Amino acid sequence: MSVRCRVAGVAVGAALLLAGCTGDEPETDDPTGSPAAEATEGAEGGAAAPSDPGEAQVVGTDVVMAEQTIDTPGGQPGQVTTTLRSVEVADDVMTVRWSLRWDDGDAAADASIVLADTGIQPITTVTDQENLRVYRPYCAEGAWQGGVAELARCRASVLVSPSNGSATFPNHGTVESWAMLPAPEGRPETVAVTPMEGLPLFTDATVTYADGGEQ
Repeated sequence: MSVRCRVAGVAVGAALLLAGCTGDEPETDDPTGSPAAEATEGAEGGAAAPSDPGEAQVVGTDVVMAEQTIDTPGGQPGQVTTTLRSVEVADDVMTVRWSLRWDDGDAAADASIVLADTGIQPITTVTDQENLRVYRPYCAEGAWQGGVAELARCRASVLVSPSNGSATFPNHGTVESWAMLPAPEGRPETVAVTPMEGLPLFTDATVTYADGGEQ
């Protein structure tokens, strides 16, 4: 699977740069309707994305960088706890690891909830606020900066686990999750991480580099 990354400027309050990944040449239309600079080939262009997060350092399930608990989105019962474990960079790949836990004291011990029912979308966003860049996961098809059809194909093929709304979460059970994105340019020390759309934002997440530990 050959996956390429592209970088484009997007106006979202300040001029942020969105690094996405494509399976083929994207169109230049901006599906959000916001002003956008002309897309240019990023440093990661033409690089193949690994298909298994095991190529990055494996972080233990006892590692906690930060943790937040919110009421379950989508009007669903109980609460969801998101634990950010790590942001690792090895070569051209940034791997974000986190876990999700759903707890509902009024539900049966063997109850479960479906991700789609919460409205949470399995799309990870990493923001380098100092350098004004936004990164999204690699995708096998489509393009983040393409038209509507290309964007839909990209969202459906992102390298994120869980990757679709059919994922279930057991009551009082923890589901380990990950996403693979292009490595950030400029080796930032910290980034902001939204593990999935609809989950809380983690600020000041420390980035660990495989060639030298923390920056």
